[in-house]
Amino acid sequence: MSGECVGACYIECMAKEAFNPLMGSGIRIRDREELEDFLCMPNAADAVRASSFEQVFFTLKSIGLADSFELLSLASAKQIRGFVDLDCWRKDSFVRKPFMEWIAAFVQGGPELASEALAGIDDDVVALFMKDLITVYELDRDDPPPAGELMYTPDNTLAVRIDDAGDAATICGLILDVVLSHNPGLGYKLLRKVRYTTRTELEEMAYQNKVRRLDVHGFVDYYEALSIYAGPANGEAPVRPREREEDGIPGEDPPQSLPTVFADSLAEGGFLLAAMGRVSGDAADRLAEELTALGNRVLSANLVNLGEVEGIRTALGEMRDFLTIGLEHLSGGDAAVAADLLLKNHVQWLFKSGFDLLAGLRGTVEKMARIPGFKPELLEHPDQEFVAGLARFKPLLWDAGRYRHFRELSEVEAAAVRLDKIRIVSRFFLDEFGPSIETTLRQAFNTAVIQLAISGRFEPTAVESQALKSMIADGVRIRVPEVPEELREILGDWLETLRADLEPLVGKPIDPRFVGFVTMKF
Repeated sequence: MSGECVGACYIECMAKEAFNPLMGSGIRIRDREELEDFLCMPNAADAVRASSFEQVFFTLKSIGLADSFELLSLASAKQIRGFVDLDCWRKDSFVRKPFMEWIAAFVQGGPELASEALAGIDDDVVALFMKDLITVYELDRDDPPPAGELMYTPDNTLAVRIDDAGDAATICGLILDVVLSHNPGLGYKLLRKVRYTTRTELEEMAYQNKVRRLDVHGFVDYYEALSIYAGPANGEAPVRPREREEDGIPGEDPPQSLPTVFADSLAEGGFLLAAMGRVSGDAADRLAEELTALGNRVLSANLVNLGEVEGIRTALGEMRDFLTIGLEHLSGGDAAVAADLLLKNHVQWLFKSGFDLLAGLRGTVEKMARIPGFKPELLEHPDQEFVAGLARFKPLLWDAGRYRHFRELSEVEAAAVRLDKIRIVSRFFLDEFGPSIETTLRQAFNTAVIQLAISGRFEPTAVESQALKSMIADGVRIRVPEVPEELREILGDWLETLRADLEPLVGKPIDPRFVGFVTMKF
């Protein structure tokens, strides 16, 4: 076995050991093969019912609804309601398509499964779906319905006409078949809601009910979810002790074991993994709840479509990285101290402490922007992209031609050093040359160095071709300008690069059109 494989196996074993206490006894299925093995277990149904609805939902989405029907058929009515709550809303608007996919899957399992599923879903949601598709008549009060195909309730008090066509109408007809045949009480309730409640009222009630249920699990309103990125108030510690949780909604379970997709994302953080591996017992249960609620809040704040697993993994990667950075900073890189921090502090505040370090980089960029004459175009590539990434609300690191999240404290510290150098250089040259520099700072510096050698003046005025040719006729001799101590290392590197750029021009005609590192006079 190669060293790379051994290392991967070691990390996987560490992850399993660290997350076993956090994942509890819930299902842990990542692909179709594992699902088939799971379904052969005699207690498969009990294991599904004992899992949080998030865990089952993310498992279904990871494998694909079409390939995991057997698992779906084991879900409880309350879990099914959670699936619809998670998948069928975009902010405060109900979305038909995913709802239709769920109903089609339930109907595939037969009328009994479909009836149980519909009984579990919030009836305001089902009525909202049907509202624009059907007309409901009370036979003893309304004029005779117009001719056409009608569906009647068992007691012939209500009649329904499907007004629409297409897939939505087909799904609506399947719902009516199921409820009127197998759960007429629910059927009457749904039809009366459709008849007597406006669409706006149905959507508002369904939305508020969904919000109350998911709030217990950390899926809060978008604007409330953004509070996890808010910095501490003046005089407030970056980390708060764990406080007593508020009572939840009766009948709603709080977040339970850590969903597999959460654990998989967190496992990629080595330091975080080492710290969590030291947490066990009741503390592990509490940490699992907090991590699940925090992850759900992060998903809400990032407006992640919960039906798209890759988007979920990206957002959870951000959570992992901020937690890692915060714990590394507060613990001094000691995993034992980090574990103690996890025991004594709510993970949301540890997450915020990591984000606050990155927000500090953004604050430095904002201060740079207030330097008279500063603009991003003064910087060379990739410094320009580097600073632009740090200026974002959630700062990103420009690395190998792309943006990515900061993954560990050392990257934040290195970025702070680099940014400070850029700030010092920018302020010096804008003070030295004035705020009207039209080129990059580096080109202005190169031009001023050449002018110092030619005219004795350290200024970035355009250089004539003949003057430059004469200057380097006998070789490149650069006069080092007087600069502050903190700039000497940076500008020393610039001078060496300038020398290397000038040497190929010695003894040759100089065409100003092809000299891009100095401002030339045309």
